[in-house]
Amino acid sequence: MNAFALRMAVLAAAFLTASPGYSQQAASPITAEYYYRIKWGSFQEFKDLYKRNHEPILKELQKQGFITAMRMESPFTHLAGGPRWDLRVRITYRDPSSAVQVGGPFDQASDAIKARLYPDKAKLEAEEQRRFSLLEDHWDVIVTAE
Repeated sequence: MNAFALRMAVLAAAFLTASPGYSQQAASPITAEYYYRIKWGSFQEFKDLYKRNHEPILKELQKQGFITAMRMESPFTHLAGGPRWDLRVRITYRDPSSAVQVGGPFDQASDAIKARLYPDKAKLEAEEQRRFSLLEDHWDVIVTAE
């Protein structure tokens, strides 16, 4: 199980079991925000690697209906050190199982897309390792509408 899938599974389980009437929400869309604090001077390289290697996979998953909306944002002003984030990616999944079911249809589709878009697996893995080496911190938050 990869770290992304494990983290999402834990977050979704916490969200669903803590929510009143969670059985009705199981078929509802779920939104996650991914925050990235990037090492000073590395923002553009991180963003380029993200757009080259990760965003195309997400766009394909959106075409297949697993993702219903995506948005990438950066703060206009500087934030203080502790709460600082440099890039936020907000993704709405069609339902929790689309995003978190380990080994399920989402993971299978993601693996197939990766294999099709990136036949040089070693290059992709090296570039993804480089992308994550540019981070100071990364966290995910499941959000709900009030």
